[in-house]
Amino acid sequence: MTRLPWYRHLLRWLRIAYLALLVAAVPVLVVVRRQEVADVLGALANAGHLLVVAAFATGFVLIALSAYFWLVSLRLLDQRPRLYDLTVTAARSLPARYVPLMVTFAISRVALMRRRGVPGGALALTATLEMAVSFAVSVALGLVLLGGAGGLPGGPAIPVVAAVGVVFAASPSVAGRVVAAVARRRGLDSLAPVSGFTWPGYLHMIVASGCYWICAAAVFCLYMRAFEAADGFELARLAGAFMLTWGGLRFLSVIAPQGIGVVELTIPSLLGAADPLALGILIFGFRLVLLLRDLAAAGISELLETRRMTVEAGPVRRSDGTDP
Repeated sequence: MTRLPWYRHLLRWLRIAYLALLVAAVPVLVVVRRQEVADVLGALANAGHLLVVAAFATGFVLIALSAYFWLVSLRLLDQRPRLYDLTVTAARSLPARYVPLMVTFAISRVALMRRRGVPGGALALTATLEMAVSFAVSVALGLVLLGGAGGLPGGPAIPVVAAVGVVFAASPSVAGRVVAAVARRRGLDSLAPVSGFTWPGYLHMIVASGCYWICAAAVFCLYMRAFEAADGFELARLAGAFMLTWGGLRFLSVIAPQGIGVVELTIPSLLGAADPLALGILIFGFRLVLLLRDLAAAGISELLETRRMTVEAGPVRRSDGTDP
């Protein structure tokens, strides 16, 4: 059995300790800030339930948009999977997001698509590109929206320049050459195709990722608009804070799975909320909406996959002269 490096053991135990601390802190907050918690529960009871349902329903579109990014990347790598297969695979892999590791969702998608005949090297490269491009696009859009809404110092000019810099840093001219050089030096054949990416292909991935994050921000704003506590914030600021934290800081929070706790603290700070705890609890409620969506999508996709396998297997015929 291959032993994990010491730093991976350290990260695993840090994640476990972080989750244990987070779980222990919840009842303490409930006791110490019981009045605020009661107010939030009252807000949940009086929420605009149609908006919450709309956020839940629209969340399913995000699964198809994530699959579309994989379709774009894999076609640039001369692979021709179907969007339907990629979407079902993404939905089946959603429960893996709740395992306390950073890449379990991507690993699950790679494993399932390999069973459909797609080479593992192209899938691994696509998963890596999705994380890199998603980080660049979400940070760039978040900076532009927050800067334009006056949520960042320096006005809109500095965030726009920073956004362009982030996107360029992840481009074939910069990140592509770095990855290709590392691949050549270390003999990583699976990363070699990244040297073939061009600006048109990269821009196509930028558009695909941008559509995903714009839709994700719309789902988040739909959910937040269901509560009076979020009425005082402009849509641009809400969307910008969401993209910058959920898409940017979430990838940087190595210890916190999916940025849990980090996002709930950072978004109220970026928005300048008068009651950060109440707003943080509402944001945590958005995770619960996504959890329900993930469970529903995973269940439906498993049924579709079972039906596909049954159809492909076909009826079992009894042969003459053999066992009954």
